[in-house]
Amino acid sequence: MSDNRPIRPLAQQLKRRSVVMGGAALLAGLAPMQALHAAEPLEADEEALFMPGTARPTDDGRIEVDIHAWIFERERRWGLDAALARYLGLNLKKLSPTARLRFNQRTALFHAESEEGKLIDVVFDGTQTRVKMPPSGANGRTNLRVVVDAPRTAAPVQWLQFHGVTGPGELIPRFRGQALVVPAEGVSVISDIDDTIKRTQVRERREMLLNTFARRFEAAPRMAAYYRALAQVPDTRFHYLSSSPIQLYPALTDFVRDNDFPAGSMHLRESTTWRTLIPGAEDSRAHKLGVIDRLLTEFPRRRFVLVGDSGEADPEIYAQVYRANPQRIDGIVIRDVTGEGRLSDRYRATFDGIDPVLWHILMPDTTAWPLHSSK
Repeated sequence: MSDNRPIRPLAQQLKRRSVVMGGAALLAGLAPMQALHAAEPLEADEEALFMPGTARPTDDGRIEVDIHAWIFERERRWGLDAALARYLGLNLKKLSPTARLRFNQRTALFHAESEEGKLIDVVFDGTQTRVKMPPSGANGRTNLRVVVDAPRTAAPVQWLQFHGVTGPGELIPRFRGQALVVPAEGVSVISDIDDTIKRTQVRERREMLLNTFARRFEAAPRMAAYYRALAQVPDTRFHYLSSSPIQLYPALTDFVRDNDFPAGSMHLRESTTWRTLIPGAEDSRAHKLGVIDRLLTEFPRRRFVLVGDSGEADPEIYAQVYRANPQRIDGIVIRDVTGEGRLSDRYRATFDGIDPVLWHILMPDTTAWPLHSSK
């Protein structure tokens, strides 16, 4: 969905104060900060958030891992929540105390200030390996791909655990992270989140905002059980792909865990201003296609199942991916939230020329997963 509301009322309320999200200035026309300084460790009030990415075993028994971190400082001014609520069209006074607390928690990272030129080391659990991340950029991001020794364990490692430290004498991990170890072969389930595994109502703006920021997250019926059955097949991995902004990562991770969905890598959209909190259709499409293409490229011997919903463009995106990679896609599953049905003009056109046994519409009354978990 796109949002073209003017930002002027919010700018006036904040009296042209520079509020930043992920390092980008909210207010148009503000001069960029010119001060340059040498990279330095995190201060006591700064934090690092590691996004769960992917890792892959190497031929020599080591692990190649992608590490993605965001370094920021929280803004704790009470007026920021009220300003964001007005921009989203929500009236905090009409929310219950529980809903208002939930709003405050879920929006906390939307007015965090990204920290540039910050250094953090990563120590991998079960090894002696310690690596230095590059200094964070203006958007607070620091990324690294590195090959490390595998932890010494009897069983194959599914998650590579690590933690961030800010100095040579630091003993207590302040910031924990992990990467999903993806075998060379097997099935990867790429799953959308909103209206696929979580009830969001993306097509209704007010309901979407309330479901995202004020209400308890509600799992889509039966989807967790379907995914758990798929997860029983050896070497199956899950990759959660969403146009939700990365600031919602903590809440979405809790949702996946609390509703017993299989853990997986999380691929959320960069959102550095309130204007881009709700993406346009093309931004969402580009994000999803980009992530899927990277996963297909990174794991060339794996097969993929694509799961989404009919609320926006998942059917069209997945059909495009299939046509470009017909030998890599085992199936497409679309959870119906629009009541169109398999015989609708939309699906006939979208999946024209694709074998009907490869694409499936999961209707609300469906009780069986359309793909065999043993495939």
